[in-house]
Amino acid sequence: MRARLFAVAVVATFMVGVSVIAQPGTLARPDGTLDLNQLWSRGRAVGKGTVKFTHSPMRIEDIERITPMGLMVGGHVCPIDHGYFYPKAIKQGQPHFDVMSPADGHIVMVSHRTQLTGSTEHKRDYDDYALHIEHTGTFYTFYDLLTQLDATILKQLDEATRERFAKKKMGPPIHVRIPVKAGQVVGKVGGRSLDVAVINTEVTLKGFLTPKLYGHYAWRVHVVDPFDYFEEPLKGKLLKLNTRKTEPRFGKIDYDIDGRLVGNWFREGSGGYPGDRRDPRGYWMGHLAFVYHHVDPSLVIVSIGDFDGKPRQFAVKGNGPDPAKVAARDGVVKYELVYASVNSNGQAIELPPQMRGVQGTMLVEVLDNRKLRIEVFPGRAATDVRAFTKEAKRYER
Repeated sequence: MRARLFAVAVVATFMVGVSVIAQPGTLARPDGTLDLNQLWSRGRAVGKGTVKFTHSPMRIEDIERITPMGLMVGGHVCPIDHGYFYPKAIKQGQPHFDVMSPADGHIVMVSHRTQLTGSTEHKRDYDDYALHIEHTGTFYTFYDLLTQLDATILKQLDEATRERFAKKKMGPPIHVRIPVKAGQVVGKVGGRSLDVAVINTEVTLKGFLTPKLYGHYAWRVHVVDPFDYFEEPLKGKLLKLNTRKTEPRFGKIDYDIDGRLVGNWFREGSGGYPGDRRDPRGYWMGHLAFVYHHVDPSLVIVSIGDFDGKPRQFAVKGNGPDPAKVAARDGVVKYELVYASVNSNGQAIELPPQMRGVQGTMLVEVLDNRKLRIEVFPGRAATDVRAFTKEAKRYER
């Protein structure tokens, strides 16, 4: 899974492909996150509050399945802040499927990517477009991985931008203000998922104990369930395509409980969620999460940014102890890491021989003041691990 290239920027901070300078004080919110109205809409958004979605991001008949947010894979170490609308297979010669605005609004930011970040596929020649659609000053829809923009949208961009896109040159997001109507086609998708997120800045997720640690990824603490906004009977039709059958139906990404192991953690000194941009291996190397499978929440998942130098996701042998119950009073706790025997759709799979059995052991110790000590021992069973060594690392949140 690709790392998010379209992350927005903070004042005088360099992001992957994005650099924005704003007036001091215009972006800060009381909780330490950024004001998305200023950041995305340039302060021009009209109104506040939510709206009802009268149209699906894709036509019902074009959707194969919907995967909820919360997946963890590769560099997506913390639960992913968007879900996936998977189109049906495209037959030879068939055009890609339409992507539509779910409600009236304005496209306020257009991003274009031609290089797969966080992967070896740097020579791949393809287009990924991302759109931020403002419905009100507090309510946005985010789309990613569109294969093309609709001509009605493209023609409203300036000539230099259209030329850059046509030549597949990398560049920063473009701030625009293009009005769209509910159901209007804004682009197409095919051959991969359409990433979908809904952001409501009047809601702050309670399972992120320290929002400011997310820095210029400020939208993460305001991501909400799109199913709450679709009108019936559309909502019911979409839910039938959704792989998760338990509430919340579009998944969950915020699991922090004060004094417990469960939730997201960041290595001390690594820069929180934005990470250390000087680390060529990726911003996610300092990330760590003790949470649950995005489709089957009964399954404990340990997601590690640095497992022998690479990001990895594991289930745990015996499916416990439950990280929501592990506290400082429990002292040092061992987790034996195994590969999950279910896929991203929650379906049981047969693991190949080399992926069976214990892949390593992790020692964890919850400390006071939202601190954590951990050490990972790749390739070793719990019986071979007795105590922390000098290689143990501290995390915070």
